[in-house]
This record gives sequence, structure tokens and C-alpha cells, in this order.
Amino acid sequence: MRLGEIRTIASVLRKEVGWSWPAFLLRCLLRRKSVFAGTHWAADKGDESRFARRVCLSVALYVRLKERLGGERALQVMRDILVPIGSREQLENARSLSVQHDDDMHRLQAFYDFMGKGGVGKFVERTIVEQSENVLSYEVRGCLFSRVYSETGTPELTQFFCEVDRDFFPKAFPDLEFHRGGSWENTVAYGKDHCTFIFERKTDGGQA
Repeated sequence: MRLGEIRTIASVLRKEVGWSWPAFLLRCLLRRKSVFAGTHWAADKGDESRFARRVCLSVALYVRLKERLGGERALQVMRDILVPIGSREQLENARSLSVQHDDDMHRLQAFYDFMGKGGVGKFVERTIVEQSENVLSYEVRGCLFSRVYSETGTPELTQFFCEVDRDFFPKAFPDLEFHRGGSWENTVAYGKDHCTFIFERKTDGGQA
């Protein structure tokens, strides 16, 4: 785990389980092994397998929290853990890009290319629907988070990564309006066959 992840998890767990949070986290790390062993990724040693193994820690945390706090509270706690961690990691990725100009649309297009080579985008199918100076629209199929959480019996956790998008993109690309068309639920996590990503350059009035 990265230091930032540990700090976020520790901060949240300290509030929920008190002084015993280190032992609680250790048990979750041990349980992650058995969770991961029950997936088809356990037989592989590639990049996707390593990513899936990392995701399995959140499954172990959620299962332990449900045992300790009940399902409804455990879900809220996982939101408090996953959304900040996911958003912060994506911001770090976006800020690491070497782009020669400050235009947000061009930066977004560079980020899209980057995520297809070194991020979660390499594990999914992405299709660009529209690309211009003012609009970038694409669809994602085969969400890896959805696949891992569905296989481990915790599909409800997938929705938090939709929330990561809603938190991250406006912060990273403030000159662009991010939406998913007619509904924020146009994602695999809510039963659609793909996730919709639409970015439009804002006008001077601040709206797309």
C-alpha cells in the first residue's frame, strides 16, 4: 500500500474501531490473500492480476466492517475510504503528465492516452465517440472494478469509483464540464452495458 492510502485507511478506521485499528487492518491484509485466491486472477501473474489483488484489499475491509458494524454503516465507511484514495491517486497521475500547454482539453486527451498505457484504462475496452477541440466523449466497457467486485460478491462497491470520477475530473480539469449524458447512473455499476464519459469545454459563463 502507498503511504497516502495507509493514512486515509488509518484515519477512517481509527474513528470506527478505535485503538485496535492496526490489528483490524492486519486481519484485513491477511484476509485479502484468501479473497484474491478465490478469483480467477490468482492463477495469473500479469499486470491485471496485480491490480485485482490490490482491489481485493477493499473487499476484505468491507467484509470485516460488515461483521463489525453492519452492512449500511460498512458501506458508508468504505465510501469514506475509497473515494478520497481513488481521487487523490488520479490527481497524482494527472499532475505527473508532461504536457507542453495548459489547455484542459489537450491535457485531458493526454491523460486519456496515459491511462490507456499505464493506468486502469489498459485493463478495459475504451471507445472514443467524439473528439474535437471542444468535446471528448468516450465509452468504457469491461470495468475492472466491476469485474473484481462482482466475482468477490461485493458489486455494490463499484459505485464508489463512479464517485471518484465525479470528484476527480472537475478538480483536475476545471475548464471542462464532465457529465454522463442524461444521468450520473449511466455506468456499469448501475446496470448499464458501458460507462459514459462526456467532457465539454465550458463557455465564459462557466457552463458547457
